[in-house]
Amino acid sequence: MEETNLDIPKLFGKNVQKYRKLAGLTQSELSKKLDISQKHLSIIETGIQFASATLIAKICTVLKVSPAALFGDDLNQV
Repeated sequence: MEETNLDIPKLFGKNVQKYRKLAGLTQSELSKKLDISQKHLSIIETGIQFASATLIAKICTVLKVSPAALFGDDLNQV
């Protein structure tokens, strides 16, 4: 098997950002809906910090996406 250097927190963060933008939400708007600070959301989107399971569930609910969508690696597909 080929070993990949997949950075799960960065991938997750990029997907949160992608779906947030598709939903037409700013970081400020999404952070209010999630009851977290905008700074907290920013560090999740940049992959510096990973979201808790509870927060992942809230993100899925607010953005109307599955957990698999947030962990999916379709960012590198052509």
